[in-house]
Amino acid sequence: MTIQLIGFRVRTVYKVRKPRVLQLAKQKLSFMVASLSICAFVMGNMVGQHGWYVFWKTVLGAENDSMIAFVGTVPPIAKIPDYQQWAKYGGSKELHTFKQIPQDVLRDLPTYDTASITSSDYTLAKQAYSTMWAGGYNTTQGSHAGVDIDAPRGTPVVSIANGVVEMVKRQPNGFGNHILIRHPNVPDGNGVTTLYSTYAHLDEILVTEGTVVHKGQNIGTVGNTGLVFGATGYHLYFQVDIADAPFHPYWPFTSTEIASAGMSFVKAVDSVAYQDRLFRYTLSPMLFVQKYEGYVRPVIAQGASSSSVASKPVIADNVSASERLKLFASERARQRMARAGVTTVVASSSSRSIVAVETASSVSSSAPAVQESSSSSSASSVQPEPVVDVIKTASIEDTPLPSTNNTADVDHLTIQHSGKLSKTWQKVTIRAVDKNGDPVSSPSFGGRLYVIAEFGDAAIRPSELGPLDFVNGTATVNVLSKGTKTLFISTRGAFTTVSAPMISEK
Repeated sequence: MTIQLIGFRVRTVYKVRKPRVLQLAKQKLSFMVASLSICAFVMGNMVGQHGWYVFWKTVLGAENDSMIAFVGTVPPIAKIPDYQQWAKYGGSKELHTFKQIPQDVLRDLPTYDTASITSSDYTLAKQAYSTMWAGGYNTTQGSHAGVDIDAPRGTPVVSIANGVVEMVKRQPNGFGNHILIRHPNVPDGNGVTTLYSTYAHLDEILVTEGTVVHKGQNIGTVGNTGLVFGATGYHLYFQVDIADAPFHPYWPFTSTEIASAGMSFVKAVDSVAYQDRLFRYTLSPMLFVQKYEGYVRPVIAQGASSSSVASKPVIADNVSASERLKLFASERARQRMARAGVTTVVASSSSRSIVAVETASSVSSSAPAVQESSSSSSASSVQPEPVVDVIKTASIEDTPLPSTNNTADVDHLTIQHSGKLSKTWQKVTIRAVDKNGDPVSSPSFGGRLYVIAEFGDAAIRPSELGPLDFVNGTATVNVLSKGTKTLFISTRGAFTTVSAPMISEK
């Protein structure tokens, strides 16, 4: 085409062709491939350097610690060999692994007791705890921030309580391969606090950062990685820090400090110069574990906030496990009697008592308050969950108590669910099985079975079961999630069982 404009001629050099559909598709595809490649490169570097946990923590935020329940503790190592008996088989922790230990020489981890550990005679505790908390490598008083527990290579190491894996490190020096776990909602007398446990010098690490772990869950195995002194060899270094520590795992001195003081690392550990920091930021780890091994989680009042219950626990921490069970059982008896028309019942245990302070006429409008009194402490109150069954008479002596005895033909329980969380009530089945894994049609066990949300927040109905609740070996409870992303269901009392996680679909 030629256009004449005032003496000038415009001539087309070439025709511009409109792109076809296929050409446009190729151009867009190339752009998308390039964009995805850049995204994959960036994400790959993020994940490769820091792990998925850090990436998703950045995107979604940290775990909600209020969802993690404290249900007591267990030792970080369950079994160690009786070294004298093992030696008769030619066994040695320097030469053999945990799997090579004969079963008849395995013993429960002994009680951490200073007298037994420092005894001049041979004791298993003395053999097990080669270095004490606030002790030294060569002295009974020092600045050692944790406890060294001697054990053969490959000995299973477990989390002492429910928590979240805060850190996993593999390094050739210092703590070597070690794990740091955050334990929220630990009772401290005035409410709850957060503690941090460290497991160091590991051989294998079986968890990753961000993992929610249960009390007693296997997290690694004993090794001798990192900086190990003297004849300690294979052992677990175990430490517990308080939340206020400047860093975790906490250590009371730096290399610069001891260098300026003219001390080697071993001399600094043997010295008491840094004990004040130790007492301020760490706990005696095994004494903490032993304090809460028999812990019974307080019953949270219906309609009460977790903060109010935390500040005023139903049962004081200094009450023994047996007294806790009796107080809990007597309160259930009082509730039943109140519904049957009895206005007040008092059930005493030593110097403590539980007293109903409302009459039966008011039960329909609100659950009766319960006061726990002691000769040396003021009363605290809580509103328990309503109970649907009624009995005419009861006393603390004839009320069933949670017990691990008289379980008859039931070996253990299993908890089954869909694995997914929804915004509606869901059924969860609890099955009583024998040693062969077969259902027990008419189970018989002593005491009661309590169903709780161990990690996560949920309403559970019913939250208490007995043998008669099992039909053909199976009992059913209804669970309603309260906005949590992950939920574990567990049982306490006659049997202790933990379910697989229920995870939100979104």
